[in-house]
Amino acid sequence: MTKIDRYIGNSVLWAFLIVAVVLLGLDFALTFIEQIKKVNDHYTLQSLLQVILYRLPGKLAEYIPIASLIGTLMGLGTLAATSELTVMRAAGMPIWRIGFAACQPILLVSLLGMGISEYIAPAAAQKANLIEKFKNQESGTFSLTGGVWLKADNNFVYIDAVDGNGKLYNIQIFSPEGQTLQNIKTASSAEHIEGTQWQLNNVTETLFAADHVEKKTMAKANWDVSITPEHLFLAAQDPDTLSLSQLKNYQHYLREQKLDSSQYELEFWITALRPIASLALVLVALSSVFGPLRSSTMGSRIFSGVIIGLAFQNALNLFGRMSVAISFPPVIGVSIPIIICLLAGIVLIRRRG
Repeated sequence: MTKIDRYIGNSVLWAFLIVAVVLLGLDFALTFIEQIKKVNDHYTLQSLLQVILYRLPGKLAEYIPIASLIGTLMGLGTLAATSELTVMRAAGMPIWRIGFAACQPILLVSLLGMGISEYIAPAAAQKANLIEKFKNQESGTFSLTGGVWLKADNNFVYIDAVDGNGKLYNIQIFSPEGQTLQNIKTASSAEHIEGTQWQLNNVTETLFAADHVEKKTMAKANWDVSITPEHLFLAAQDPDTLSLSQLKNYQHYLREQKLDSSQYELEFWITALRPIASLALVLVALSSVFGPLRSSTMGSRIFSGVIIGLAFQNALNLFGRMSVAISFPPVIGVSIPIIICLLAGIVLIRRRG
């Protein structure tokens, strides 16, 4: 049985790899077409390609469940088309044993995807974000979107980007008094000194008096604010680009500050339950290969896999976002479509077996 298990596992694994490469290639092409309009003298074609490539590890981890589904349909479908599955069944090999052999490579790939999500994708996504921010800074674009807004010590602070060392880029500090804006400080970067002390670089300060506006520039200025570099870095990243440990850390910080952490909880559980989602979709694929797709063409299997994958992904997003909107535990919202797939796959396999 070991040789047969290995043969089934290799068939599924190679099909998975082909699907993963195709999905990444399509994502690369579509993203390139969408983002090419941003290319200019500062944000060059080379910069765009770097940004897209740095984001591919995160995309790979995200595509693993759907690639597992389509890969299993293709791998087992090929064996079914050559009557090899029929021979295995005639020799007394139960469906659950075939499913076990198909799940082994998917489980290994899913665990590899968890490692990518934890150690590779966050650092790569950070580099991609910094490239985009730096190119905007070089072109003189100082946008108030795409970064992070914070309220710190009665001031409203906008930070365009933060690197892993806690250095801030493109900062604007709005200081109101009551309903009146008193001054705005703009700095190209800021570095943490110690405690609550920060140093602003290339500072422009605009003061709003009753009868005039005064503007002055400074090479450096001190900034006293009670924000830690670590939490600033986490706040400046999109939740879906953070690792599990970073998501857990920032959730804890938000709860201590009595702030809403549901978005970070949602992303945590989507990433943490991804291996189980992959196995659930493999069970659905297995039940389909021995059921309605047994005599279908390869094109029909791929089309069915895409439809099932899209339905699953939309259900995951729907229930996850709904759980956040109605203040329900995100783990339950993420688990609902996964449990439905698991139960459906198990029930259908038992009927076929």
